[in-house]
Amino acid sequence: MSAQPVPTSALRPLGDPAALVGQWVRVYDDGTVGLLLAADDTSWSLRTPVGERSGFGRLVAEPVTTRSQAGPVRRRLRAMMDDPGFPASEDLDLLDLQLAAHP
Repeated sequence: MSAQPVPTSALRPLGDPAALVGQWVRVYDDGTVGLLLAADDTSWSLRTPVGERSGFGRLVAEPVTTRSQAGPVRRRLRAMMDDPGFPASEDLDLLDLQLAAHP
């Protein structure tokens, strides 16, 4: 009997994507980390430090719970603190609160 690898996303249960709205998430497809602004079974959008991203279909993502997942995003948000057109300070605060909830 031979073993075949199972895709990582197949191992994780799919929950309601709307339950993740307002949280920082990592998208399974490409590893993008962003603040989920909206999600349902047909479309989703999230804000990243490099702009907004959206897609069609059901979002497959997980909440960011470790500093290693959040490191590059935190650095980018800190660098953007003086940009009046981007809520970097609020986003960084929310990310830090989320990480604190998952020690």
